[in-house]
Amino acid sequence: MKNILILLGSPRADGNSDKIAKAFAEGAQKNAANIETIKLSQKQLKGCQDCRKCWQTGKPCVIPDHMQEIYEAVDKADLIVFSTPLYWYTWSSQMKPVWDRFLPYVSKEAPRTLAGKEAVLLAVAGDSSEEVFKGLVYSFEKSCSLLGMKIVAKLTIPGVYNPKDIEQTSALKEAEKLGEDLTKN
Repeated sequence: MKNILILLGSPRADGNSDKIAKAFAEGAQKNAANIETIKLSQKQLKGCQDCRKCWQTGKPCVIPDHMQEIYEAVDKADLIVFSTPLYWYTWSSQMKPVWDRFLPYVSKEAPRTLAGKEAVLLAVAGDSSEEVFKGLVYSFEKSCSLLGMKIVAKLTIPGVYNPKDIEQTSALKEAEKLGEDLTKN
C-alpha cells in the first residue's frame, strides 16, 4: 500500500488546485492508498535562512515552525503530490518555502534523503497558454533531480481561474485516473 502526501499550495479554499488534488486522492483511494493532505496556507512556514545548521539538532532544520510537521510527513511518504496554482510563472508563495526548506535533504550530514521518492506535479493557471508553466515545470524537474526524486507525472491545466472553471474541463477525471494508475500494484 502506497503512502501518499498531498501538499496543497493554494491560499484559496476549495479552489482549482484543491479540487484537482482531491480528484487525484479519490483515484488513489480506489487502490486503498494511505493519503495525508497538508494545506500549506494553514501552516506557518518561514523561508530558508541558509544557515547551514541542517541536522545539528537532530532535526532537519533549526527553524521552529510547521515545517517540522511537513518533514515528518515527507519522510513517511512514498509519493509526494505538489498541487499549486501558478503564481508569476512558478510556485505559489505557500509552496515555495517547502522547496527551499528541502535543503537539509541534500546536506552532507543528512541521515535520510528524498532519493527514490516519487513526485507528482498538479498545477493550474488562469492563463490560457500551456507555455506559462515552463518556469514551474523547470523548477520542479531540476529540484526533483537534485533531490533524487522520481517524477512520475506532471499535469498542468491552463485556463482555470475561477473556482468552478476546472469543472468545465477533463482535468478532474484525468487527475482521478492518474491517482488510480499510480497506486496500482
